[in-house]
Amino acid sequence: MKSQSNIDRSEAVLYRGVQNAEQFLLRRLTTADIHLRLMSLHARSLADSVTSFNATHSNISRTETGYFNDRTFILGDLCLEAGLEPSLPIMSLLYSGYALEEWFAARKFGSNYVKFRTPLTNIRITTFVCNETEAQVIDPNKLEVIEAVGCTIREVYI
Repeated sequence: MKSQSNIDRSEAVLYRGVQNAEQFLLRRLTTADIHLRLMSLHARSLADSVTSFNATHSNISRTETGYFNDRTFILGDLCLEAGLEPSLPIMSLLYSGYALEEWFAARKFGSNYVKFRTPLTNIRITTFVCNETEAQVIDPNKLEVIEAVGCTIREVYI
């Protein structure tokens, strides 16, 4: 990946698009309690390979395979276990994918996107096949904005 020149500094560059929207909502955690609960949820979702796979893909519905049709939304259940209401802002944090390649962000997520830097320990790669390179962010507070392309950024505090 040519765009990941920061790897030697233990950093990843991520891209998240908003299609044609003029504003990107950057959600930040405000309290230690919410932060701890979200980190607990991530720890639970990474506890084993089956849970991790299902948590990453539970909201995917594909017709060409019988394996991606359950729409179980396991992260909602994990939210409740962690004492978090599975509200739109929380679910947005959990289900938002970030591209590892700028060209892919523009193609899949739209012409307006934001470029971030974050520690490698703050991501988990969820897709690395068919030229798709996506990752999920563990802690949104560790995202550092590098650039907004075609949109502005509004921070929203949860």
